[in-house]
Amino acid sequence: MMPEDREILNIAVRTQKNLEYIYRKSKCECEDVEEFTQLLNSMLGMVISLREDYFKEIPVSWEKVEEEILEELNDQIALNDLKAIIGKPPNKKSLKLEQSSTSFSRLITKVRHAFAHRGFSLIPDGLGEIKGVTVWNMPIGSENLPKNRTWKADISEKQLKDLAYLIVAYVKKAR
Repeated sequence: MMPEDREILNIAVRTQKNLEYIYRKSKCECEDVEEFTQLLNSMLGMVISLREDYFKEIPVSWEKVEEEILEELNDQIALNDLKAIIGKPPNKKSLKLEQSSTSFSRLITKVRHAFAHRGFSLIPDGLGEIKGVTVWNMPIGSENLPKNRTWKADISEKQLKDLAYLIVAYVKKAR
């Protein structure tokens, strides 16, 4: 679970630091920053890369996450909201969709695949802002079409941010 080279964890921690800066600046009316765009860009450094080095081969349950770090992050992260990301049921356009009660590492893998393979679209709030993202997975080599999707979920900005921060905190604690 702990690669010898901590470069990826270092990048994730620095990415989180930059994201925090953007969120602080977004609260100031004199700054025109795009915090959700930065969050999406940060997924590369905080989710995709960490999944490859720390979660690819080793399953991590929600229970293990709770044991390891929940006390430290309880006020900041809504863990039950993250556990609720199980995916949408099959529908007429996407018959192959499967809902799953997923582990922490399985959710990371699903979100990683969505971002790495352009399986996402933005959810607008109707006022010109972005309130979340719809993510989906498809089998390798298939076209990015609804009929090929095997998992799909709507993730709010808060859930996405919480997931990214939880991943970084878990890896920092486990190393």
